[in-house]
Order: sequence, then C-alpha cells, then structure tokens
Amino acid sequence: MKDIFNRIRNFNLAPWLVIFYSVGVAGMIIPQTRELFKAMVPLNLLLNVMLLLIYHGRLDMRFAWKALVIYSGGFIVEIAGVNTGLIFGSYEYGPTLGPQLFHTPLIIGVNWLMLVYASLVITSRFIEKRYFRVLVAAVLMVVYDFALEPAAIDLDMWDWGGPVPMQNYIAWLVISLVLVWFADRTGFVNRENKIAAPLFFVQLGFFILLDIWMYAKVIWGF
Repeated sequence: MKDIFNRIRNFNLAPWLVIFYSVGVAGMIIPQTRELFKAMVPLNLLLNVMLLLIYHGRLDMRFAWKALVIYSGGFIVEIAGVNTGLIFGSYEYGPTLGPQLFHTPLIIGVNWLMLVYASLVITSRFIEKRYFRVLVAAVLMVVYDFALEPAAIDLDMWDWGGPVPMQNYIAWLVISLVLVWFADRTGFVNRENKIAAPLFFVQLGFFILLDIWMYAKVIWGF
C-alpha cells in the first residue's frame, strides 16, 4: 500500500482534476444526468479528502486528533448554526449532502477539513508571518463560500429561503480564522502537499462555472 501511495504522489493529478470536474459541470447542467451527479456529491467530498491524505505523507495519531478537532469544530458549528439561526443566519440543509445528524449532514465537517487544509497550504507557500498567513487563508475560504452559495442552493445542498445574509460570510470568516489558526499553530498541514492547491482552485472554478450557467439560464432562458 505504501508503494502505491508513493506512486500516486509522484504523479501529477492536477490535469485529471480539471477533467474530472469538467465532467462534473457537464453532469450537473444536463437535465438527464443532474440527479445522478447530485447523488455523488458526498462521495466526491470523501474522495477529495482521501487525495489530501495520500499527498500529505505520513499519517499518525497526532495528525488524526488534529483532523478530528477540525472536523468536529466545523460540524458542531454547523449543528448550532442550522438549529438556531444565530451563527450564519436562518437556513436548512437539503438532501444532496447525504445522511444528517441533528439536521446537519455528516459530510459537512469533511468539507471544513478540506478547505482549512487546502487554504493553509496555499498561503503557507508564500506568506511567512503566521497571523497574515492565517488571515489570507480564512479570506480564501470566504471567497470559496461566496462562489459556492448560488450553486449549492441550486443543487439542493441547503436553502436560505431568500438572499444569502451578510451574517453568513462574517461567520465564515470568524470560524475560518479559528480553525486555520489551530491548523497552523499545531503544524497540521504539509506545505509540500501537491494536490491541495489544485484541488482548491479547480473546485472554485467548478462552482464559478455553475454560477455562470445559472445566471445564463435566467438571462437567456435556457
């Protein structure tokens, strides 16, 4: 197994990610395949984290507890948010993200974990000062969420019952700052992880393309 992982790490998966997510865009916008691709969203999130772990390198109990803290932190905040409306605003989750506990998809903590890891790897490569590095990583996560929101609503991941409140983005920034600071302070990420940055930006592009398609449908009546 170790040899297999080493071979994967030596392989440039970035072009394949572009192809994979391009197929995903097509699958989401074609009516005949849309429901199938929506059903595969939780599996895709798990696959993303698996890639991060493979390219991370050595995994041990120290890494595991840090990952558990970040997953749990994101998941608990989401539970509080969706059940009270006090953190992000009033919203509810749809069926697309899979099985739920306390009205919250179990997979949502995985998404927080992936974003914290990837954003911190990106900023760690060119920012030396910790507090600035953490701030920029948190801002990257908010930019990601800004692109994600329209597509996520359209794909029945969650629904606000109206416009996305500014409170959501402020909460994202604050929570991201806390989780990224923890990840940075504890040395959670491998700065040399070669898949983290491509995964982040390819996903960002994926949601931007879906957003453009949604607005194009409204403007031109596709």
